[in-house]
Amino acid sequence: MNRILLIEDDGELAETICNMLCIEHSIEQAYSYLSAIDALEAYNGDFDCIILDLDIPSHGLKDVELKRNYHGILGILVLTAFCERKTLEVQKEIWGKTIVYSAFIGELNGKEIMKNPPCLPKLLSKQTTNSISKLVKAVKEVVTQKR
Repeated sequence: MNRILLIEDDGELAETICNMLCIEHSIEQAYSYLSAIDALEAYNGDFDCIILDLDIPSHGLKDVELKRNYHGILGILVLTAFCERKTLEVQKEIWGKTIVYSAFIGELNGKEIMKNPPCLPKLLSKQTTNSISKLVKAVKEVVTQKR
């Protein structure tokens, strides 16, 4: 069974996503910056797919400047924090199995963190028609690609 990390603070949406994915996948949930980092560290990043909301609570993020510069898209900082001191190969693996599922994807444009990422994550807007169905399809593509 594939292991998915779902980083989403909207409880109702997280429940809907879990219900769509739990038949074929094991789901670990995180609701904030700190709980996402804790989950990644607990499993040493050993997830087949990471679904990442950008607008998550900053609990655990101490850097005030980052909080200000990335307000509304703090989720992307989870990837860089977890990838710190990891090899480029491991960073590419983590970023490559991540689906950014957010209404704020456009806010990533021009941000320093997106200028030279190890690789680009899949980007999927919550605002598109049938976005959850598209998310389920994207998860299937990511976990199939990993094998």
